[in-house]
Amino acid sequence: MLGILLALLAALALGSSQILVRKNLDKSNFVYISLTVTIVGNIFLWPLAFCFTDLNNINPEGLLLFVFAGLLAPGMARLFYFKGMETAGVSANSTIFATYPLFTSIIAILLLGEALSAENWIGLVCIVVGVIFIGRYINNDSTRTKRTSRKGIIVPVLGALALASAQIVRKEGINIYNQPLLGTAIGYSTSLMVYLIIIALSMEARPRKYSRKDLQMFWKPGIGIAAGWLLSFLALSQEMVSIVVPILQVELLFILLFAYIFLRKLEKFSLKVVASAFLIIAGVILVSIN
Repeated sequence: MLGILLALLAALALGSSQILVRKNLDKSNFVYISLTVTIVGNIFLWPLAFCFTDLNNINPEGLLLFVFAGLLAPGMARLFYFKGMETAGVSANSTIFATYPLFTSIIAILLLGEALSAENWIGLVCIVVGVIFIGRYINNDSTRTKRTSRKGIIVPVLGALALASAQIVRKEGINIYNQPLLGTAIGYSTSLMVYLIIIALSMEARPRKYSRKDLQMFWKPGIGIAAGWLLSFLALSQEMVSIVVPILQVELLFILLFAYIFLRKLEKFSLKVVASAFLIIAGVILVSIN
């Protein structure tokens, strides 16, 4: 029961934070947003990790898995997520990202030799159909905004793939070394290194430098996202991944609700996206049935 509650709180924290990011998205870029929320997350997470982790029993293999998981997500997945807000819009982007259990299942089939039940296959079909509907919505000339593009669906799909891979690695890391606080902090530090390298390599090509204004705009969602990642780690330590993952998809419903309430002036809202979201969530639940 505790794991379910933690997963719901994680979904709420993550969903509300994405809305805060979208409100100032036009004033920055996806790399600086990723850097800001990761800096704030490191400040928030590392004191907790030091206070509540037994550092006398370090597991090197577990630490290495946490680093690799952090490289994938938040690392690459976060870049794709915030870029996807630009290319697909917050609602469509979040809906596509919710398909990552589809990729988790595919990876499990290819690498682990797992077999799927009839319910799993029905869920996969639901997810694919939902993504197709979202793709048609994005490519519709009447619904596209000046920031979205016909190829906008590609970015969140890549992000979902990175997130799916990270979930498998992260869960294995927790199984080996059950220190979710430390694992979350290590993932954030790994991501920070990735973003600093990207900014250093592309400094001359950027129209402006990173400034205190970026920190002022995105420190609040940075705390919310860090809290969401921590809560999801804690949920995985309490419950099976097949239970936690579907509950985390409630984040999508929070995003759609908050987007409808707060972002109607920034983005076009479509019932087709809502229907696709429910179809994908149903698919995720079916895919997660063992």
